[in-house]
Amino acid sequence: MMELSKKDGHTHTPFLNKKSNETIDMYIEKAIDLGIQEYTIAEHAPLVANINLPPHYHFIDTSDITAIKEETRRVMAKYGNKIKIRRGFEVDYFSAHETDTRQFLKANKDWIDEIILAVHFIKSDSGEILPIDYSAEYLKKHFENMLSDPQLFYKNYFDTVAQSVEAILGIDVPIRIGHLGLVRKFQKPLKLPDYSDDIYKSIGDILQMMQTRGYQLEFNTSGLRDVTNGETYPQFDIVLAAKDMGLDIVYGSDAKSSDEVGMNFFDLDNVLRQ
Repeated sequence: MMELSKKDGHTHTPFLNKKSNETIDMYIEKAIDLGIQEYTIAEHAPLVANINLPPHYHFIDTSDITAIKEETRRVMAKYGNKIKIRRGFEVDYFSAHETDTRQFLKANKDWIDEIILAVHFIKSDSGEILPIDYSAEYLKKHFENMLSDPQLFYKNYFDTVAQSVEAILGIDVPIRIGHLGLVRKFQKPLKLPDYSDDIYKSIGDILQMMQTRGYQLEFNTSGLRDVTNGETYPQFDIVLAAKDMGLDIVYGSDAKSSDEVGMNFFDLDNVLRQ
C-alpha cells in the first residue's frame, strides 16, 4: 500500500506575486503547523525564451533570483531544526532553447536540490509559443483552430511534454514532471472532453519514458482549487497507473500563498492507498 511522504514538493514565494504582502516565513510556518516534514521551494526559473506574455502574467525575472536565494538561505537557517527545506526551480521547457536551459541549470547547479520540469507554453494556431494557463478567453483567441478538435490541442501539449522528458538537462538531481495535464486547466468553460484513447496511449508512453529516466511524477492539487477545472494534475486514474508502474509520486500544492500550502494533501494520500 503506497502513501505520500509528508512533503510539499512544489511551492512558490511572494516574489511570484509582486502585490503579495506575505513573507516566505508564513508559508514555512503553515507547513510546520500541518506536520509537513519536507518542503521544496521551487520558484519559477526565469524564462529562457522571449515570450509575448499577456498582461499580469506572473513570472520571475533574473533580477529576482539573488533575493530568492537569500530568502531561502534565511528560512533554512531559521526553521532547519523543524522542517527540511529543499531548494529548486520550476523550469519551463522550450524545445528551441534546451541549450539556454542547460546553461541556466549549470550556472545554478550548486544551489539546486531538485527540479520540477513543466510545460506552460506550446505552439498556438499561428505557430507562436504562448501560455496555456492564462485564461479561457486567451485560449479561445490564440488556439481557436486547435480547440475545434480538442484532441489536437491535447496532442500539441503532450508532444511537448514528451520532448521535455527526452531533453538532456545536464544536472544530476531529482527531476519530476510538474502538473501533467495542465492543458485541461480551463476544461469547464471550454467544455473540453476526456482524452481520446490515442492521447491516453501518449500519456502511457510518457510515463514509461519517465520510468526509464528515473523521473518523478508530481501529484499537483492546484487544479482542485481552479473553478475552471476541478481535477488534480494529473487525474487520479493516471496517478494510479503511474503508481502501478512504480514511479515515485510526489505531492505538490503549487502554493502561491501561505493558505494553499499542503492543501488537499490527505485527500490525495487516500487515493494512493487504493
